[in-house]
Amino acid sequence: MKITALTYLFNRYSLESVFQLFHHYGLDGIEIWGGRPHAFVKDLDDEAIDNINRWSEKYQLPVSMYVPEILAYPYHPCSRLPAERKDALKYLCCALEATRKIDCSLMQMTIPHPGYGRDKAEIWDQLMEFFSELVEEAEKQEVKIVIESLSPSEGGNLIANADDLVQVLTTIDSPYLTAMIDVVPPFIAQEPYSEYFEKLEGKIEYIHLCNTDGQTEWHMSLDNPEGQIPLTAFLHILKRYQYDGWVSLELLSPYFGNPELYFAESLRILRKSIQDS
Repeated sequence: MKITALTYLFNRYSLESVFQLFHHYGLDGIEIWGGRPHAFVKDLDDEAIDNINRWSEKYQLPVSMYVPEILAYPYHPCSRLPAERKDALKYLCCALEATRKIDCSLMQMTIPHPGYGRDKAEIWDQLMEFFSELVEEAEKQEVKIVIESLSPSEGGNLIANADDLVQVLTTIDSPYLTAMIDVVPPFIAQEPYSEYFEKLEGKIEYIHLCNTDGQTEWHMSLDNPEGQIPLTAFLHILKRYQYDGWVSLELLSPYFGNPELYFAESLRILRKSIQDS
């Protein structure tokens, strides 16, 4: 397994300083958050792309995945507003191109809540049409779109479990549309991680790792005493299914004030657990 981490935890720092930090801690890669000030799609001009490529080479950190911000900006793939869906498609097509330019082959995507008072069948049809058009661009750029399920507390009511991911990947059959596991949503839903590996055989491209309280979307540090996931056991599951790809630490609020403390301790625990498993 290769260890990486999402830069969003360090959103109060410059992107180069995060490259420096991850290099210091000996990570195998860097997962770049596509929001300001790190790498918002509209900011990725030639100079910004060159900087990322230069830092990647200088600090010996390949970009494991690019994560365009889709939950906090006005770009919604299944908005009730046609103009917003059109803007979202253009935005994510630009993100795919940027992903290729920073020499990365994976771009993450999540589907936020579509809004209340709407017909789910109609929303699903809109979403499949959206994916169909987006995958055309992904095939052109030779970048895989990696879909992540969301827990209900994060607004996940369209793609929230392994079966939802299967339905998407069955409807839009392309090697450039794949899936990943964020450890929080399956645990909250009491869905075994094996469901993802069994039902999405050969399609799991990435892992987002943290711990969880089992009730909310809190992506907590691995040493938090309230954490419910036995980490070494989870790593055993990865080994059982012969997963040997990227494992990315994804720690979120409330750790933004002193992110290195929680990152460094979680990294230490992860490395020890890998040895123990």
